[in-house]
Amino acid sequence: MHASRLSPDHPGEILLDQFLLPHQESMAQLARALDEPLSRIQELISGRGRITEAMAMKLAHHYGVAAKFWLNLQLRFDHQASLC
Repeated sequence: MHASRLSPDHPGEILLDQFLLPHQESMAQLARALDEPLSRIQELISGRGRITEAMAMKLAHHYGVAAKFWLNLQLRFDHQASLC
């Protein structure tokens, strides 16, 4: 019997579910607050974008969560994806 592996959520999904929605913040509002193009936020939320060091720093400053939190989400996602 094989143990099923649950892939971690994409960092964009966590950003949406645990930060944007609870704060009632739109992607456009976040883009303006981070001084990022809306398209970059949309790519991240949709799972096509990545958390870079620069983005992690901006998110950390905006939400008061360590940049390492965001980078670890991306690293964990990338690692799990490489195993599939």
